Amino acid sequence: MFNFTFEGNLGEDPELRETRDGKKVAQIRVGRTSRRVKDGEWVDAHTTWVTVTAWEGLAERCMSLKKGDTVVITGRDDLRPWAYTRRDNGEADAALQVTASNIALSMRFKSAESLQPENAPWSISDLNVPEPEYA
Repeated sequence: MFNFTFEGNLGEDPELRETRDGKKVAQIRVGRTSRRVKDGEWVDAHTTWVTVTAWEGLAERCMSLKKGDTVVITGRDDLRPWAYTRRDNGEADAALQVTASNIALSMRFKSAESLQPENAPWSISDLNVPEPEYA
């Protein structure tokens, strides 16, 4: 299995839609700008934009993200590159599309706050698992 992992900034707020058969789907655009040192100064290079699609629960959780958030995306093995020519100036360009298997806030530049409720239904104390019986 091939995983595609990258970090970038949201270029706009996520968009949540619903398919005809009722499945939730979110789409986010994530930009990654390469930086290089030139003559002792940091210089921004080309920005690569990736359109990320998230489904169902992950799509709904994406709605807490906002434009400018730095995220780490893990994509499934369906990375799709698209080459095209820009209409405005005729230059060649490309776009990437990927379906996310996970999306997380990056904490490299700022901290994040967990929204996890204190009594999450999956906490060990709430499982009510019976003690094993020993003979």
